[in-house]
Formats: sequence, C-alpha cells, structure tokens
Amino acid sequence: MRAALFVALIVATGTATATHAKAADIKSISRIEFGPANVLFVADWQASAIDALTLPAMSPAAARTFNIRDLGSLLEKQSDGGPVHVTDMKVRPGTGVAYVAYEFGRARKPGLAWITPDGQVHKVDLGTAKAAETKLKDATDSDNSFWGRIPQRSLTVTTMKWHDRELFVAGLSNQTFASSLWRLRFPFESQISPTSIEIYHTSHDQWETRAPIREMAFADLEAKSYLVAAYMCTPLVTIPLDEIKSGAHIRGKTIAELGYGNTPSDMVSYVGTEQGKKVPYVLLTNYERSADLIPVSSIAESNKKPGFEKPVPWGNITGVDLTYLPLSGVTRIDNLDDKYLIVVRQDPEEGKTQLVTFNKDVRLRVTDFVSEYDFPDYKYPKGYQSTYIKPIEDTLIREEGVQSPSKP
Repeated sequence: MRAALFVALIVATGTATATHAKAADIKSISRIEFGPANVLFVADWQASAIDALTLPAMSPAAARTFNIRDLGSLLEKQSDGGPVHVTDMKVRPGTGVAYVAYEFGRARKPGLAWITPDGQVHKVDLGTAKAAETKLKDATDSDNSFWGRIPQRSLTVTTMKWHDRELFVAGLSNQTFASSLWRLRFPFESQISPTSIEIYHTSHDQWETRAPIREMAFADLEAKSYLVAAYMCTPLVTIPLDEIKSGAHIRGKTIAELGYGNTPSDMVSYVGTEQGKKVPYVLLTNYERSADLIPVSSIAESNKKPGFEKPVPWGNITGVDLTYLPLSGVTRIDNLDDKYLIVVRQDPEEGKTQLVTFNKDVRLRVTDFVSEYDFPDYKYPKGYQSTYIKPIEDTLIREEGVQSPSKP
C-alpha cells in the first residue's frame, strides 16, 4: 500500500462535561494511557469515547525486570479461557507494574489487568471502576472494512499520549479530513473546536486526508514544543504545538522518510547514556521493520531545514540519523523507569506473546541468542571481550533471570 498522506488532523480542545459513571459501558479497548494521579484513560473505539478511570491508589515501588515468556496463558486464566489478544500496555508511573489491555473470547470482550514482575495478574473489574467519559465528536461512523477483517471504526483511536496536562488522541473522524487528532483537557470540558493539519508523504508523492497518525511523541526543538508523528509507510513529521489552535488549518513538516511497507507499532521518548553522556532519544518500534532509535538532536537538525515536498524513491531512508535496534516483534513499548524499557512482543520462534524488559543502554536481550560466549567451556580472552563484553553479558543474564555457568 502506497497511499499518500495528505493528512488532515482534526485537533479538538476540550470535550463533554465530566461526570462519574460506572465503567461497565466500556465496549472495547484499543489504547490506554496514564494521566494525572490515579487516572487511566481508556479508548473505546466501539463507543467512540474516552473513559477516564479512577484507579485505587497504589504504593510506590522500585521497578524490577519483567521476564514473562507466555503472557497470553496468564491472561487466559483470568478470562475464562479462550483466545487473548493484547491491544495495549502501559506502566503505571512509580509503581513498577504494567497495565495490559486485551480482548478475549470469540466475542472479543475487553479486559484490563495489572501485572507484577513475578507474573501475578490482577484483573481490573470494569463493571465497578469509576469513570468520567467523553464522546469523540465526529468520530468515524463508517461501516467499511479493510480487507474484510479490519473495521474502519477500529481506527477511531490509533494512539494517544498524555502531555503537559492534555490528552492527545489520534485516529479517524467522519469528516472530509478523516485523519484526526483530538486535543483534550482533563477534567473533560464542554467545547470542541477542530483544527485540521496536512502533511506531505515522501515516498507516495501525494497529499491525503485519510491515513491517521499511527504513533507520536513530544520533543522540545530549539526551545519550542513539537508533536513528532509517525505515519504508515513511514514518514516522520513535526507539528508545532503552539500552531495547533481551534479552527486553524496548518501544515506539519515532513522531516524524514523511514521506509516503505511498514506500520509503526509504538513510540516512546527516553534519555539514554552514550559514552558517558546523556542523550535524549525518540524510539519508534515497527510491525514490519526493526526499531528506529533517533536522537532528538537529529530531529532538531532536520526540523531546521525545509520540509520534504518531493518524492523519495522506494527503499531510501533519509532525513534523520538513526540506529536500527534488535527489537523484532515489538507491538507495544513503554518506559518502566530510567533504566529499563518494557515491551509486549511476539516471539518469532515460540509464537508466544511476551512481556519483557530491555536495558536502555544495551537494548538487546542476551537470552534471545546462542553465541560463542554462551558455551560452558568458553573463556573470555583478555582485552575487549573480558573488559567490555563479559560484564555486559553478566548483567543481562542477571536481569533476564536465568542461570548461566560461571565463566572466567
């Protein structure tokens, strides 16, 4: 698919008046996001709504690594059996636990649970949780189905992020500019004022109104706040937050092309350490490609230049400096804390859904591989391997919770 991205994003500021109600009306969960205090936002695409669940307080706790190799089986035990499909995962800030949204059974009922590093699963009772709800004005109401299996309405919310006391919700509307972004204040307010935003798609040489933002993050570039958006097939776009105003129509700037034939799966910002220095990154995971680790400094440099308005040949990746990471199969990613990333991934060898952590400085799991180092009779020679490789492997083995023969 090479549908170009003239993107019209409908940006809405505010929503319906907040009221407390039972959360049992939640019909589906496509994305979740933590907001202020004990609030968890839940995107219900079937109801075209965002629910703000008030969760019970939870004691702060230091993060520990996750090494859950069969998340599906754990969730099935909490869901009367049947197939389980994970739709999203987020870390509850400061608690060291992960909240997982999923669908279960033939009816694909929504489920929500929080999980501890030792694999304890605690189901959230959606029938008793308190929630304030807002409807997404002009959300898509199409009966269209892509390829006979993907309802267009399931793209009502493709991603959402809490940033600076606002909830940014990307997805599809029923307007001519179907690609939409709702900018919601919380507690939910009463008025919506849409703004449309368009972008140029570098490998398609078209402007489009339909394909939504798939993933987004936020970055301060030249002391100015931007939304950084990734679209399908895969342009990277910056949108100044101060230009997103009620009733305005603005253009985002396409600053990079990250490769055709790909759908972004998630995006997260974090600060890593490189050669003893702190480096801010944006990390984009993908369904069809390896993950892209992009320094914010590279995004800032590209943002200084004119945006792309001419096609980029298929296969060309250009516009930003990036590093490809071995994060195959990652469908969701979040910051567990300053040291670890946590991911939901599909293991290509075992075919199971996993919930595992990655060390931010190394960004691989040693137990994914069998290498020369791992044979019990191997001895590290002096020099680079003994001073650099061995300490890294020892650390990862410990973090990944496995036993390994002690080797000199």
